[in-house]
Amino acid sequence: MKNAFRRLALPVWLPVGIAAFGNVAAAQELGERVPDLQIAYYAADMGPMYEQSARVLSEEWSKLGLTFRMQPVQFSTFISNIMVGGGLEDMAVFTVGADPDRVDPTYWLHDLGACGARRNGAKWCDEAYSAKVREQREMVDQTQRIAAVKQAQQHFYDTMPWWPATNTVYGMVWNSDKWENVTSPAPVAAHEGLIDPWLSAKPKTDDRWFDWAHYEDVTTYNPLAEEGAVGWLRFVYDTFAKNNSKGETIPWAAASWEFTEPTNVKITLRQGMTFHDGEAVTADDAVFTINKVVELQPPAMSSRIANLAGAEKVDDLTFNIKLKTPDASFVTTVLPYAFILPEHLWANYEGDMVARDVVADGVAIGSGPFRFKTWRINEIHELETFKEHFQAPGYDGVRRLALGQADAIRSAMLSGTGDIATMVLPVAAMSDLATQNNHLDFLEIPSHGSMLVWLNNQKAPFTDPAFRKAMRVATSKERAAVEGWLGFAVPAGEGPVPKQLGMWYNADLPEITFDIEAARAALEQAGYGWDAQGRLHYPKK
Repeated sequence: MKNAFRRLALPVWLPVGIAAFGNVAAAQELGERVPDLQIAYYAADMGPMYEQSARVLSEEWSKLGLTFRMQPVQFSTFISNIMVGGGLEDMAVFTVGADPDRVDPTYWLHDLGACGARRNGAKWCDEAYSAKVREQREMVDQTQRIAAVKQAQQHFYDTMPWWPATNTVYGMVWNSDKWENVTSPAPVAAHEGLIDPWLSAKPKTDDRWFDWAHYEDVTTYNPLAEEGAVGWLRFVYDTFAKNNSKGETIPWAAASWEFTEPTNVKITLRQGMTFHDGEAVTADDAVFTINKVVELQPPAMSSRIANLAGAEKVDDLTFNIKLKTPDASFVTTVLPYAFILPEHLWANYEGDMVARDVVADGVAIGSGPFRFKTWRINEIHELETFKEHFQAPGYDGVRRLALGQADAIRSAMLSGTGDIATMVLPVAAMSDLATQNNHLDFLEIPSHGSMLVWLNNQKAPFTDPAFRKAMRVATSKERAAVEGWLGFAVPAGEGPVPKQLGMWYNADLPEITFDIEAARAALEQAGYGWDAQGRLHYPKK
Protein backbone atom coordinates (compact mmCIF):
# COMPACT_ATOMS: atom_id res chain seq x y z
CA MET A 1 0.00 0.00 0.00
CA LYS A 2 1.59 3.26 -1.09
CA ASN A 3 0.78 6.72 0.21
CA ALA A 4 1.72 10.07 -1.25
CA PHE A 5 2.77 12.94 1.03
CA ARG A 6 3.12 16.65 0.59
CA ARG A 7 6.20 18.27 2.10
CA LEU A 8 4.81 21.37 3.73
CA ALA A 9 6.37 24.28 5.53
CA LEU A 10 7.61 23.39 8.99
CA PRO A 11 5.14 24.19 11.79
CA VAL A 12 5.43 27.59 13.40
CA TRP A 13 6.33 26.08 16.76
CA LEU A 14 9.65 24.74 15.43
CA PRO A 15 12.51 27.19 16.11
CA VAL A 16 13.75 29.59 13.49
CA GLY A 17 16.62 28.17 11.49
CA ILE A 18 15.69 24.56 12.10
CA ALA A 19 15.65 23.75 8.41
CA ALA A 20 19.29 24.84 8.14
CA PHE A 21 20.32 22.17 10.59
CA GLY A 22 23.98 22.33 9.53
CA ASN A 23 24.38 25.67 11.35
CA VAL A 24 23.76 24.29 14.83
CA ALA A 25 24.82 26.05 17.99
CA ALA A 26 28.27 25.55 19.39
CA ALA A 27 28.87 22.80 21.93
CA GLN A 28 27.48 23.70 25.34
CA GLU A 29 27.74 22.44 28.88
CA LEU A 30 25.62 19.39 29.46
CA GLY A 31 23.05 18.72 32.11
CA GLU A 32 22.15 15.26 33.34
CA ARG A 33 21.74 12.50 30.81
CA VAL A 34 18.20 11.79 29.71
CA PRO A 35 17.56 8.37 31.28
CA ASP A 36 16.46 5.24 29.49
CA LEU A 37 12.79 5.47 28.55
CA GLN A 38 10.26 2.67 28.74
CA ILE A 39 7.91 2.04 25.81
CA ALA A 40 4.80 0.05 26.73
CA TYR A 41 2.84 -1.66 23.97
CA TYR A 42 0.28 -4.44 23.55
CA ALA A 43 1.80 -7.88 24.05
CA ALA A 44 1.81 -10.63 21.43
CA ASP A 45 -1.70 -11.79 22.35
CA MET A 46 -2.89 -8.81 20.32
CA GLY A 47 -0.62 -9.59 17.38
CA PRO A 48 2.98 -8.76 16.41
CA MET A 49 2.28 -5.34 14.89
CA TYR A 50 2.53 -3.47 18.19
CA GLU A 51 6.04 -4.64 19.00
CA GLN A 52 7.03 -4.18 15.35
CA SER A 53 5.69 -0.61 15.40
CA ALA A 54 7.29 0.22 18.74
CA ARG A 55 10.67 -1.02 17.52
CA VAL A 56 10.42 0.78 14.19
CA LEU A 57 9.53 4.07 15.88
CA SER A 58 12.18 3.67 18.59
CA GLU A 59 14.86 3.04 15.93
CA GLU A 60 14.27 6.57 14.69
CA TRP A 61 13.91 8.13 18.13
CA SER A 62 17.20 6.50 19.18
CA LYS A 63 18.90 8.71 16.59
CA LEU A 64 18.19 11.60 18.97
CA GLY A 65 20.57 9.99 21.47
CA LEU A 66 17.85 8.18 23.43
CA THR A 67 17.81 4.62 24.76
CA PHE A 68 14.63 2.60 25.23
CA ARG A 69 13.36 -0.35 27.24
CA MET A 70 10.58 -2.33 25.53
CA GLN A 71 7.69 -3.39 27.77
CA PRO A 72 4.96 -5.64 26.32
CA VAL A 73 1.73 -5.45 28.33
CA GLN A 74 -1.26 -7.79 28.07
CA PHE A 75 -4.27 -5.95 26.64
CA SER A 76 -6.62 -5.97 29.64
CA THR A 77 -3.71 -5.01 31.93
CA PHE A 78 -2.82 -2.15 29.60
CA ILE A 79 -6.39 -0.83 29.77
CA SER A 80 -6.72 -1.12 33.54
CA ASN A 81 -3.21 -0.07 34.53
CA ILE A 82 -2.15 2.43 31.85
CA MET A 83 -5.13 3.81 29.98
CA VAL A 84 -7.41 4.30 32.98
CA GLY A 85 -5.12 3.44 35.90
CA GLY A 86 -2.60 6.26 35.58
CA GLY A 87 0.28 3.78 35.35
CA LEU A 88 2.09 5.10 32.27
CA GLU A 89 5.80 5.09 33.10
CA ASP A 90 7.25 6.98 30.12
CA MET A 91 5.75 6.20 26.70
CA ALA A 92 3.22 3.92 25.09
CA VAL A 93 2.58 2.81 21.51
CA PHE A 94 -0.87 1.27 21.22
CA THR A 95 -4.16 1.46 19.36
CA VAL A 96 -7.63 2.63 20.21
CA GLY A 97 -10.21 0.80 18.16
CA ALA A 98 -12.63 1.99 15.53
CA ASP A 99 -15.63 1.74 17.84
CA PRO A 100 -18.88 3.08 16.36
CA ASP A 101 -19.40 5.85 18.91
CA ARG A 102 -15.93 7.19 18.13
CA VAL A 103 -17.14 8.72 14.89
CA ASP A 104 -18.03 11.62 17.19
CA PRO A 105 -14.99 13.81 18.04
CA THR A 106 -15.72 13.88 21.77
CA TYR A 107 -13.84 10.65 22.42
CA TRP A 108 -10.68 11.91 20.73
CA LEU A 109 -10.79 15.43 22.13
CA HIS A 110 -12.28 15.01 25.58
CA ASP A 111 -12.02 11.41 26.72
CA LEU A 112 -8.34 11.07 25.75
CA GLY A 113 -7.26 14.60 26.51
CA ALA A 114 -9.31 16.58 29.03
CA CYS A 115 -8.05 17.21 32.55
CA GLY A 116 -9.16 14.36 34.78
CA ALA A 117 -10.80 12.34 31.98
CA ARG A 118 -10.67 8.66 32.85
CA ARG A 119 -8.93 7.62 29.64
CA ASN A 120 -6.41 10.44 29.68
CA GLY A 121 -3.56 8.05 30.41
CA ALA A 122 -1.00 10.51 29.06
CA LYS A 123 -1.69 12.62 32.18
CA TRP A 124 -1.87 15.88 30.26
CA CYS A 125 -3.87 18.69 31.81
CA ASP A 126 -4.43 21.99 30.05
CA GLU A 127 -7.35 23.83 31.60
CA ALA A 128 -7.93 26.09 28.59
CA TYR A 129 -8.03 23.10 26.26
CA SER A 130 -10.30 21.17 28.62
CA ALA A 131 -12.73 24.06 28.72
CA LYS A 132 -12.86 24.12 24.92
CA VAL A 133 -13.57 20.41 24.55
CA ARG A 134 -16.26 20.52 27.23
CA GLU A 135 -17.92 23.48 25.55
CA GLN A 136 -18.09 21.79 22.13
CA ARG A 137 -20.16 18.97 23.63
CA GLU A 138 -22.90 21.45 24.50
CA MET A 139 -23.12 23.06 21.06
CA VAL A 140 -26.22 21.71 19.36
CA ASP A 141 -25.63 23.98 16.33
CA GLN A 142 -23.43 21.76 14.15
CA THR A 143 -21.70 24.59 12.28
CA GLN A 144 -20.72 26.22 15.55
CA ARG A 145 -19.59 22.88 16.96
CA ILE A 146 -17.41 22.02 13.95
CA ALA A 147 -15.61 25.34 14.33
CA ALA A 148 -15.05 24.72 18.05
CA VAL A 149 -13.80 21.18 17.40
CA LYS A 150 -11.26 22.47 14.89
CA GLN A 151 -10.09 25.19 17.30
CA ALA A 152 -9.53 22.54 19.97
CA GLN A 153 -7.47 20.50 17.51
CA GLN A 154 -5.31 23.54 16.80
CA HIS A 155 -4.73 24.05 20.54
CA PHE A 156 -3.76 20.39 20.90
CA TYR A 157 -1.47 20.53 17.87
CA ASP A 158 0.33 23.61 19.22
CA THR A 159 0.95 21.86 22.54
CA MET A 160 1.62 18.32 21.23
CA PRO A 161 1.04 16.23 24.39
CA TRP A 162 0.81 13.05 22.28
CA TRP A 163 0.05 12.21 18.65
CA PRO A 164 -1.41 9.57 16.34
CA ALA A 165 0.99 7.55 14.22
CA THR A 166 -1.27 5.45 11.99
CA ASN A 167 -4.89 4.70 11.21
CA THR A 168 -5.71 1.03 11.15
CA VAL A 169 -6.92 -0.99 8.22
CA TYR A 170 -8.82 -3.83 9.87
CA GLY A 171 -9.84 -7.08 8.31
CA MET A 172 -11.86 -10.19 8.88
CA VAL A 173 -11.41 -13.68 7.51
CA TRP A 174 -14.19 -16.26 7.60
CA ASN A 175 -15.08 -19.75 6.46
CA SER A 176 -17.12 -19.10 3.32
CA ASP A 177 -17.87 -22.81 2.92
CA LYS A 178 -19.91 -22.62 6.12
CA TRP A 179 -21.13 -18.99 6.29
CA GLU A 180 -22.56 -16.41 3.93
CA ASN A 181 -23.79 -12.81 4.18
CA VAL A 182 -20.81 -11.91 6.35
CA THR A 183 -21.21 -8.17 5.87
CA SER A 184 -18.70 -5.37 6.36
CA PRO A 185 -19.09 -2.91 9.27
CA ALA A 186 -16.81 -0.32 7.63
CA PRO A 187 -15.83 2.34 8.55
CA VAL A 188 -15.74 0.76 12.00
CA ALA A 189 -13.93 -2.45 12.91
CA ALA A 190 -15.83 -5.72 13.25
CA HIS A 191 -16.27 -5.26 16.97
CA GLU A 192 -18.70 -7.50 18.77
CA GLY A 193 -22.07 -5.96 19.49
CA LEU A 194 -22.51 -4.60 15.97
CA ILE A 195 -25.16 -5.62 13.47
CA ASP A 196 -22.54 -6.33 10.78
CA PRO A 197 -21.28 -9.03 10.49
CA TRP A 198 -22.60 -10.71 13.64
CA LEU A 199 -26.36 -10.49 13.23
CA SER A 200 -26.35 -10.67 9.44
CA ALA A 201 -24.30 -13.86 8.95
CA LYS A 202 -26.16 -16.96 7.79
CA PRO A 203 -25.11 -20.61 8.06
CA LYS A 204 -24.71 -22.74 4.93
CA THR A 205 -24.47 -26.08 6.79
CA ASP A 206 -26.07 -27.83 9.75
CA ASP A 207 -23.43 -26.30 12.03
CA ARG A 208 -25.42 -23.34 13.30
CA TRP A 209 -22.96 -21.98 15.90
CA PHE A 210 -20.76 -19.09 14.78
CA ASP A 211 -17.28 -19.70 16.24
CA TRP A 212 -15.22 -16.55 16.72
CA ALA A 213 -11.48 -17.29 16.96
CA HIS A 214 -10.39 -14.61 19.41
CA TYR A 215 -8.79 -14.15 22.82
CA GLU A 216 -9.87 -13.72 26.44
CA ASP A 217 -10.42 -10.12 27.44
CA VAL A 218 -13.72 -10.51 29.27
CA THR A 219 -13.30 -9.91 33.01
CA THR A 220 -16.96 -10.05 34.04
CA TYR A 221 -20.48 -10.30 32.63
CA ASN A 222 -21.55 -7.42 34.88
CA PRO A 223 -22.03 -4.51 32.46
CA LEU A 224 -21.54 -2.03 35.30
CA ALA A 225 -17.94 -3.17 35.63
CA GLU A 226 -16.70 -4.53 32.29
CA GLU A 227 -14.36 -2.12 30.54
CA GLY A 228 -12.56 -4.13 27.85
CA ALA A 229 -15.16 -6.38 26.20
CA VAL A 230 -17.97 -3.84 26.24
CA GLY A 231 -19.34 -4.87 22.86
CA TRP A 232 -19.48 -8.55 23.79
CA LEU A 233 -21.66 -7.74 26.79
CA ARG A 234 -23.93 -5.65 24.54
CA PHE A 235 -24.82 -8.91 22.82
CA VAL A 236 -26.47 -9.86 26.11
CA TYR A 237 -27.68 -6.45 27.33
CA ASP A 238 -29.57 -4.40 24.75
CA THR A 239 -28.66 -0.77 24.21
CA PHE A 240 -31.14 1.93 23.22
CA ALA A 241 -29.51 2.50 19.81
CA LYS A 242 -26.91 1.04 17.45
CA ASN A 243 -24.44 2.69 15.11
CA ASN A 244 -24.68 0.97 11.73
CA SER A 245 -22.21 0.52 8.87
CA LYS A 246 -23.42 3.76 7.24
CA GLY A 247 -22.35 5.77 10.27
CA GLU A 248 -25.96 6.29 11.32
CA THR A 249 -27.33 5.95 14.83
CA ILE A 250 -30.46 3.84 14.48
CA PRO A 251 -33.20 2.76 16.93
CA TRP A 252 -32.63 -0.49 18.77
CA ALA A 253 -34.26 -1.08 22.18
CA ALA A 254 -35.58 2.46 21.80
CA ALA A 255 -38.15 2.85 19.05
CA SER A 256 -37.62 6.61 19.02
CA TRP A 257 -36.11 9.55 20.86
CA GLU A 258 -36.41 13.31 20.76
CA PHE A 259 -34.97 16.29 22.57
CA THR A 260 -37.98 17.99 24.13
CA GLU A 261 -35.57 20.45 25.77
CA PRO A 262 -31.80 20.89 25.42
CA THR A 263 -31.32 18.82 28.59
CA ASN A 264 -34.28 16.44 28.29
CA VAL A 265 -34.47 13.43 25.97
CA LYS A 266 -37.80 11.64 25.64
CA ILE A 267 -37.32 7.96 24.79
CA THR A 268 -39.95 5.44 23.78
CA LEU A 269 -39.04 1.76 24.05
CA ARG A 270 -39.78 -0.80 21.39
CA GLN A 271 -42.97 -2.74 22.09
CA GLY A 272 -42.95 -6.44 22.92
CA MET A 273 -39.40 -6.81 24.21
CA THR A 274 -38.68 -9.32 26.97
CA PHE A 275 -35.69 -10.21 29.07
CA HIS A 276 -34.12 -13.64 28.69
CA ASP A 277 -36.16 -14.91 31.66
CA GLY A 278 -39.43 -13.93 29.94
CA GLU A 279 -40.21 -10.78 31.92
CA ALA A 280 -41.31 -7.76 29.91
CA VAL A 281 -38.89 -4.87 29.32
CA THR A 282 -40.55 -1.65 30.47
CA ALA A 283 -39.72 1.95 31.19
CA ASP A 284 -39.37 0.94 34.86
CA ASP A 285 -36.32 -1.14 33.96
CA ALA A 286 -34.73 1.63 31.89
CA VAL A 287 -35.36 4.27 34.58
CA PHE A 288 -34.05 1.96 37.30
CA THR A 289 -30.86 1.26 35.32
CA ILE A 290 -30.11 4.88 34.50
CA ASN A 291 -30.79 6.14 38.01
CA LYS A 292 -28.70 3.34 39.51
CA VAL A 293 -25.82 4.17 37.17
CA VAL A 294 -26.06 7.84 38.15
CA GLU A 295 -26.10 6.86 41.81
CA LEU A 296 -23.21 4.37 41.67
CA GLN A 297 -21.02 6.17 39.13
CA PRO A 298 -19.24 2.95 38.03
CA PRO A 299 -15.65 3.83 37.12
CA ALA A 300 -15.80 1.73 33.93
CA MET A 301 -18.67 3.89 32.67
CA SER A 302 -17.46 7.30 33.82
CA SER A 303 -16.60 8.76 30.41
CA ARG A 304 -20.12 8.11 29.06
CA ILE A 305 -22.32 8.87 32.07
CA ALA A 306 -20.78 12.02 33.52
CA ASN A 307 -23.51 14.22 32.03
CA LEU A 308 -26.47 12.07 33.08
CA ALA A 309 -28.60 13.63 35.82
CA GLY A 310 -31.23 10.86 36.03
CA ALA A 311 -34.38 9.48 34.47
CA GLU A 312 -38.11 9.52 35.16
CA LYS A 313 -40.98 7.39 33.89
CA VAL A 314 -43.70 8.81 31.64
CA ASP A 315 -45.67 5.62 30.92
CA ASP A 316 -44.98 1.90 30.54
CA LEU A 317 -42.80 2.38 27.47
CA THR A 318 -41.78 6.03 27.70
CA PHE A 319 -39.32 7.85 29.96
CA ASN A 320 -37.23 11.00 30.05
CA ILE A 321 -33.47 11.17 30.49
CA LYS A 322 -32.28 14.33 32.20
CA LEU A 323 -28.89 15.75 31.26
CA LYS A 324 -26.83 18.11 33.40
CA THR A 325 -25.93 20.22 30.36
CA PRO A 326 -26.83 20.08 26.66
CA ASP A 327 -24.86 17.33 24.92
CA ALA A 328 -24.53 17.30 21.15
CA SER A 329 -22.86 13.88 21.24
CA PHE A 330 -25.49 12.18 23.40
CA VAL A 331 -27.28 10.28 20.63
CA THR A 332 -24.07 9.01 19.04
CA THR A 333 -22.08 8.19 22.17
CA VAL A 334 -24.55 7.40 24.97
CA LEU A 335 -27.59 5.74 23.40
CA PRO A 336 -25.53 3.00 21.68
CA TYR A 337 -23.68 2.43 24.98
CA ALA A 338 -26.31 2.65 27.72
CA PHE A 339 -27.90 -0.71 28.54
CA ILE A 340 -31.02 -1.98 30.31
CA LEU A 341 -30.88 -4.12 33.46
CA PRO A 342 -33.90 -6.14 34.65
CA GLU A 343 -35.11 -4.28 37.73
CA HIS A 344 -36.66 -7.42 39.22
CA LEU A 345 -33.22 -9.08 39.43
CA TRP A 346 -31.28 -6.08 40.72
CA ALA A 347 -33.49 -3.85 42.87
CA ASN A 348 -33.24 -5.99 46.01
CA TYR A 349 -29.56 -6.82 45.75
CA GLU A 350 -27.88 -5.58 48.94
CA GLY A 351 -24.22 -5.98 48.00
CA ASP A 352 -21.90 -3.89 45.85
CA MET A 353 -23.67 -3.89 42.49
CA VAL A 354 -20.54 -2.94 40.57
CA ALA A 355 -18.66 -5.89 42.05
CA ARG A 356 -21.53 -8.35 41.68
CA ASP A 357 -20.67 -11.72 40.15
CA VAL A 358 -23.67 -12.03 37.87
CA VAL A 359 -22.62 -15.45 36.56
CA ALA A 360 -22.40 -16.96 40.05
CA ASP A 361 -25.71 -15.33 40.98
CA GLY A 362 -27.39 -16.60 37.82
CA VAL A 363 -28.39 -13.10 36.73
CA ALA A 364 -26.32 -12.59 33.56
CA ILE A 365 -29.66 -11.73 32.01
CA GLY A 366 -30.48 -8.95 29.59
CA SER A 367 -32.76 -8.52 26.61
CA GLY A 368 -30.14 -8.70 23.84
CA PRO A 369 -30.04 -10.94 20.75
CA PHE A 370 -27.97 -13.53 22.65
CA ARG A 371 -28.35 -14.92 26.15
CA PHE A 372 -25.57 -16.16 28.37
CA LYS A 373 -24.96 -19.91 28.40
CA THR A 374 -21.36 -20.80 29.33
CA TRP A 375 -18.08 -19.22 30.33
CA ARG A 376 -14.97 -21.28 30.93
CA ILE A 377 -12.25 -18.72 31.57
CA ASN A 378 -9.41 -18.70 29.04
CA GLU A 379 -11.23 -21.36 27.06
CA ILE A 380 -14.69 -20.53 25.70
CA HIS A 381 -17.76 -18.31 25.95
CA GLU A 382 -21.11 -19.45 24.62
CA LEU A 383 -24.04 -17.15 23.97
CA GLU A 384 -27.14 -18.80 22.54
CA THR A 385 -29.50 -16.96 20.24
CA PHE A 386 -32.48 -15.38 21.97
CA LYS A 387 -35.05 -16.21 19.33
CA GLU A 388 -37.66 -13.83 20.75
CA HIS A 389 -35.39 -10.85 20.02
CA PHE A 390 -36.62 -8.44 17.36
CA GLN A 391 -33.41 -8.96 15.36
CA ALA A 392 -32.32 -12.44 16.37
CA PRO A 393 -29.63 -13.85 14.06
CA GLY A 394 -30.45 -16.76 11.79
CA TYR A 395 -28.29 -19.25 13.67
CA ASP A 396 -28.22 -20.89 17.10
CA GLY A 397 -25.48 -19.03 18.93
CA VAL A 398 -22.04 -17.47 18.95
CA ARG A 399 -18.95 -18.90 20.62
CA ARG A 400 -15.96 -16.82 21.61
CA LEU A 401 -12.93 -19.12 21.48
CA ALA A 402 -10.31 -17.75 23.87
CA LEU A 403 -7.28 -18.83 21.84
CA GLY A 404 -5.05 -15.94 22.78
CA GLN A 405 -2.20 -16.09 20.28
CA ALA A 406 -2.14 -15.35 16.56
CA ASP A 407 -0.73 -18.79 15.75
CA ALA A 408 -3.59 -20.50 17.57
CA ILE A 409 -6.15 -18.38 15.74
CA ARG A 410 -4.52 -19.12 12.41
CA SER A 411 -4.62 -22.86 13.16
CA ALA A 412 -8.28 -22.63 14.16
CA MET A 413 -9.19 -20.97 10.87
CA LEU A 414 -7.26 -23.55 8.87
CA SER A 415 -8.76 -26.52 10.72
CA GLY A 416 -12.33 -25.22 10.61
CA THR A 417 -12.55 -24.89 14.40
CA GLY A 418 -12.92 -21.16 13.95
CA ASP A 419 -15.52 -19.66 11.60
CA ILE A 420 -14.37 -16.03 11.76
CA ALA A 421 -11.38 -14.02 12.97
CA THR A 422 -11.45 -10.24 13.23
CA MET A 423 -8.53 -9.21 15.44
CA VAL A 424 -5.24 -10.45 16.93
CA LEU A 425 -4.34 -12.25 13.70
CA PRO A 426 -2.48 -9.61 11.64
CA VAL A 427 -4.49 -8.33 8.71
CA ALA A 428 -1.72 -9.33 6.32
CA ALA A 429 -1.93 -12.87 7.68
CA MET A 430 -5.71 -12.88 7.23
CA SER A 431 -5.30 -11.82 3.62
CA ASP A 432 -2.67 -14.51 3.02
CA LEU A 433 -4.86 -17.20 4.57
CA ALA A 434 -7.75 -16.37 2.26
CA THR A 435 -5.46 -16.28 -0.77
CA GLN A 436 -3.97 -19.66 0.03
CA ASN A 437 -7.12 -21.49 1.20
CA ASN A 438 -10.26 -21.83 -0.90
CA HIS A 439 -12.59 -22.22 2.09
CA LEU A 440 -11.66 -18.79 3.48
CA ASP A 441 -12.68 -15.31 2.35
CA PHE A 442 -11.14 -12.00 3.43
CA LEU A 443 -12.49 -8.46 3.70
CA GLU A 444 -10.41 -5.33 4.23
CA ILE A 445 -11.98 -2.66 6.49
CA PRO A 446 -10.45 0.86 6.43
CA SER A 447 -11.19 2.63 9.68
CA HIS A 448 -10.67 5.52 12.06
CA GLY A 449 -8.95 3.25 14.59
CA SER A 450 -5.66 4.87 15.53
CA MET A 451 -2.26 3.87 16.83
CA LEU A 452 -1.19 6.55 19.29
CA VAL A 453 2.12 7.60 20.79
CA TRP A 454 1.51 8.56 24.40
CA LEU A 455 3.95 10.44 26.62
CA ASN A 456 3.81 10.84 30.39
CA ASN A 457 3.19 14.59 30.49
CA GLN A 458 3.85 14.71 34.24
CA LYS A 459 7.41 13.40 33.99
CA ALA A 460 10.61 14.76 32.46
CA PRO A 461 11.62 14.96 29.70
CA PHE A 462 8.01 14.97 28.46
CA THR A 463 7.12 18.00 30.59
CA ASP A 464 9.20 20.03 28.13
CA PRO A 465 7.15 21.04 25.05
CA ALA A 466 10.35 21.38 23.01
CA PHE A 467 11.26 17.76 23.72
CA ARG A 468 7.76 16.53 22.85
CA LYS A 469 7.74 18.40 19.58
CA ALA A 470 11.18 17.15 18.62
CA MET A 471 9.99 13.60 19.28
CA ARG A 472 7.02 14.23 17.01
CA VAL A 473 9.29 15.42 14.18
CA ALA A 474 11.34 12.23 14.68
CA THR A 475 8.24 9.99 14.37
CA SER A 476 8.21 8.06 11.11
CA LYS A 477 4.52 7.43 10.56
CA GLU A 478 5.15 5.85 7.18
CA ARG A 479 7.62 3.31 8.57
CA ALA A 480 5.10 2.41 11.28
CA ALA A 481 2.38 1.88 8.66
CA VAL A 482 4.50 -0.06 6.18
CA GLU A 483 6.88 -1.99 8.45
CA GLY A 484 4.93 -2.12 11.69
CA TRP A 485 1.57 -2.95 10.09
CA LEU A 486 2.89 -4.46 6.83
CA GLY A 487 0.90 -1.90 4.87
CA PHE A 488 -2.41 -2.56 6.64
CA ALA A 489 -2.41 0.91 8.13
CA VAL A 490 -2.04 4.41 6.74
CA PRO A 491 -0.07 7.32 8.22
CA ALA A 492 -2.35 9.35 10.47
CA GLY A 493 -3.14 13.01 10.04
CA GLU A 494 -2.20 15.74 12.50
CA GLY A 495 -3.92 16.39 15.80
CA PRO A 496 -6.04 14.02 17.90
CA VAL A 497 -9.08 13.62 15.62
CA PRO A 498 -8.68 10.99 12.84
CA LYS A 499 -8.84 12.41 9.34
CA GLN A 500 -11.37 9.67 8.52
CA LEU A 501 -13.95 11.63 10.53
CA GLY A 502 -14.29 13.98 7.59
CA MET A 503 -15.99 17.21 8.57
CA TRP A 504 -14.67 17.00 12.15
CA TYR A 505 -11.01 16.82 11.11
CA ASN A 506 -9.01 20.04 10.95
CA ALA A 507 -7.34 19.71 7.56
CA ASP A 508 -5.68 23.11 8.02
CA LEU A 509 -3.16 21.74 10.51
CA PRO A 510 0.23 21.81 8.71
CA GLU A 511 1.69 18.39 8.02
CA ILE A 512 4.80 17.70 10.09
CA THR A 513 7.48 16.13 7.93
CA PHE A 514 9.58 13.34 9.41
CA ASP A 515 13.11 14.75 9.75
CA ILE A 516 15.69 13.45 12.24
CA GLU A 517 18.16 16.27 11.66
CA ALA A 518 15.47 18.88 12.20
CA ALA A 519 14.49 17.15 15.45
CA ARG A 520 18.10 17.16 16.67
CA ALA A 521 18.44 20.83 15.77
CA ALA A 522 15.28 21.62 17.73
CA LEU A 523 16.65 19.83 20.77
CA GLU A 524 19.96 21.66 20.50
CA GLN A 525 18.26 25.02 20.21
CA ALA A 526 16.25 24.16 23.34
CA GLY A 527 19.51 23.62 25.24
CA TYR A 528 19.90 19.85 24.99
CA GLY A 529 23.23 18.36 24.00
CA TRP A 530 25.12 15.12 23.43
CA ASP A 531 28.11 13.54 25.13
CA ALA A 532 31.02 11.82 23.38
CA GLN A 533 28.99 8.62 23.12
CA GLY A 534 26.14 10.45 21.41
CA ARG A 535 23.76 10.20 24.38
CA LEU A 536 21.25 13.01 24.87
CA HIS A 537 21.55 15.24 27.95
CA TYR A 538 19.17 17.76 29.46
CA PRO A 539 19.96 21.48 29.25
CA LYS A 540 22.42 22.65 31.88
CA LYS A 541 20.56 24.06 34.89
